[in-house]
Amino acid sequence: MGSPPDRPGAARHGTVIAGRYRLEHPLATGGMARVWQATDRVLDRPVAVKVLLDHLAEDRSFVRRFRSEAIAAARLTHPSVVSVYDTCSDDGVEAIVMELVEGPTLRHRLDAEGRLPPREAARIAGRIADALATAHRAGIVHRDIKPANVLLSDDGRVVVTDFGIAKASEHGDLTAGGQMLGTAKYLAPEQVEGTGVDGRADVYALGVVLFEMLCGRVPFLADTEAATALARLGQDPPRPRDLYPDVPADLDRITLRTLARDPADRWPDAASLARSLGAFAAGRPPPADPPLPDRSVAPEPARTPSRDPDPGPDDVDDLDPDEGDLGDRPGPAPMRRGGGALLAIGVVGAALLIVGLLGWRLITPDDAATIAVTATAFDPHGTAGENDDDAPLAVDGDPSTAWSTERYNDPDITVLKPGVGLVLDLGGSRRVERVAVTTDDEGWSAQVFVVAGTPGDDFPADVDAVASVREHDGPARFAVDGAEGDRVVLWITRTGVDGTLAVAEVEVETT
Repeated sequence: MGSPPDRPGAARHGTVIAGRYRLEHPLATGGMARVWQATDRVLDRPVAVKVLLDHLAEDRSFVRRFRSEAIAAARLTHPSVVSVYDTCSDDGVEAIVMELVEGPTLRHRLDAEGRLPPREAARIAGRIADALATAHRAGIVHRDIKPANVLLSDDGRVVVTDFGIAKASEHGDLTAGGQMLGTAKYLAPEQVEGTGVDGRADVYALGVVLFEMLCGRVPFLADTEAATALARLGQDPPRPRDLYPDVPADLDRITLRTLARDPADRWPDAASLARSLGAFAAGRPPPADPPLPDRSVAPEPARTPSRDPDPGPDDVDDLDPDEGDLGDRPGPAPMRRGGGALLAIGVVGAALLIVGLLGWRLITPDDAATIAVTATAFDPHGTAGENDDDAPLAVDGDPSTAWSTERYNDPDITVLKPGVGLVLDLGGSRRVERVAVTTDDEGWSAQVFVVAGTPGDDFPADVDAVASVREHDGPARFAVDGAEGDRVVLWITRTGVDGTLAVAEVEVETT
């Protein structure tokens, strides 16, 4: 190995990490890491190496999550998602090795050009939305979409980076030097409030980026980061067409919907947003907008958040399923949702004080009850079934009987197909609060979906999970928090260590 760094995270030119990656010169430095252009001496190719700064490299909990999320991001295959090749831990240096994308960031282009032509802005935003759709289907929420995290490749690609750090930063107090881990200008209202986030927080942040491409400025900008972040809680953004009349009406409408304060009023998912932006960029009329919630029927829309699959090993290893709900949730909130606040401590305090003054409160579904369901084995991407005849054993009330997956050579089912599972018929549309799974197996991963109607052969494409676990040991209790549908899908992506997952019981609580 080359000369060791002076201190953890202080890598320098010529340092060789893991006996393989030689650092050549720095490309960028952020609040958590420095990115280097490097040479992979084994494969003789250029790569990008992201090295954690010293104060984060010394935080072992952060490092574990950082590496875990890098592995999760490495599973994303999409031309607009930066490829992750490797993770390294070497003599105090913590690093992620990624594809080297030649070209400037969107931040650099905006700084140089200001506004972009509307179709070009729509093209870039559409590619970002398409990448986010892929990530959200895999249960990954970026949480830090901003121009600095978008690369404009010399080969014409638009590439989103920093998935791993964005997810890791939700856990604990990871602020440094007063910086915000989730840039204030691009945060969704639910992130400012410190409640729960799902993929719609990324949609909001992309809306801010799109607004900036069209108008040369962000919709909210105040004297301080705190004031900038808090401004969006009580104000609507200006219309892009009011600032620049040359912004086409369709693109103006698309942009404003991404910036709705209530997540339920935004585009329901990144995939539908990507389709509309792609059509506009190609010169075609955008498809009809997805309908907004019917406020005359339900003043508060049904809560159907997508969840991240990975609470992190420290969050689930010792969880007693009778002591609390599983996942990164502070509890359901009637207006907005989000994982841990991403602002510096003082900003979080101010935001939560405002929430308290407005009288928003956490609610608990005390009237939830376990209902009788029927179970059907579900293997839409296979040919031989999945022990179909045994599926009723998972809901027969007898924990001594069980339905089991087929035996797989690799516990990671996704190397063969997207997953397998059980479809639980609720006997009609209901609001699901919790799903409890009883199993003795260790290391299993699964997602819970609440859907309307029988899931199709392409499941889970274009469907958001509402809760999930990753490499979990033993029984799990998923907090679903009021997602509405007539079926629950337990979607298994990893079996126990022996290649099977035996489910003794699945119980569904509804209101």
